[in-house]
Amino acid sequence: MSIGGTDALWGGFSAFFSIWQVCILQISPFFIAFIVGIYFATPGKNAAPEIRRWALLPCIAYGIGFTVFYSLLIASALDISRPLIHSLSTLRVVSGVFFLLVGLYILLMNRLPILVKLHRPLTVNILALFIGITLAIIYSPCITPMLSDIMGLASQRSTAVEGWYLAFFYGLGTTIALCLTAIALILLARKQKAVMRNAVLIKNLCATILFILAAMNMTGLMRHYKAFVLGFVL
Repeated sequence: MSIGGTDALWGGFSAFFSIWQVCILQISPFFIAFIVGIYFATPGKNAAPEIRRWALLPCIAYGIGFTVFYSLLIASALDISRPLIHSLSTLRVVSGVFFLLVGLYILLMNRLPILVKLHRPLTVNILALFIGITLAIIYSPCITPMLSDIMGLASQRSTAVEGWYLAFFYGLGTTIALCLTAIALILLARKQKAVMRNAVLIKNLCATILFILAAMNMTGLMRHYKAFVLGFVL
């Protein structure tokens, strides 16, 4: 079966809203915790923080980081991918440290004046870019039928570039679905007065979720979490 970029994009998007969502739970709760935590850590003056600056643009930055590194890790036959794949264990520990720092950023943002000064859209977009990279590194995707075909192409030197291209669009489809879900959640939440009154509690909870992710990656427990979520479909 011939697969095009549009097919791969739809395959990744539709997988998010199917039984394969169980596999995406390896990353989706943690990205949502990041974007929601950042949004509710942003001090609002007379109105809720602007969605475009504090959610949409970070989602785009996240998408760039995730799709590029996700596709490179799938395209195992590319020369540029091999050092990344061989260093995955170390990179996952480094990712854990990064998530710990991001969790502290969200937790302490309203408490340390220096973080209040640093909390600008540019800072958040840079963090989101690296969140995308680190989630691509820790993610072990379930092999859907379409992804199996893509990985087959990506593992052969003669078709590695084609496989990378399709993996990029497959990852982009998953990213779009995840970002739409996160933005919809924020739009729904900010309409609730009770939610906005508890913004500090929500951002602290989001920081705690990132601490859990950091601990799992630094201690090697992430594989047990993956096994747990995969148990729902295997």
